[in-house]
Amino acid sequence: GQLYGDVLYFATEARAGWAHSDPRPFYFWGYFVGLNGLWLLVPGLLLLDAGRQLASAQRGHDRPRHKAH
Repeated sequence: GQLYGDVLYFATEARAGWAHSDPRPFYFWGYFVGLNGLWLLVPGLLLLDAGRQLASAQRGHDRPRHKAH
């Protein structure tokens, strides 16, 4: 949900031509992009980690099992 909200936030502002953001470089890049970008980075990294763990678990599950005689 957080990723969706932040992507929507950036997309609507980009579509409006950045009209609602402060044009000063420090504010735009530091606050608008930098701080809001963290809300894209952190959930994105967590999703990547979860995907790797799920793939690893699936590989372990898919390995052929040897029956003991």
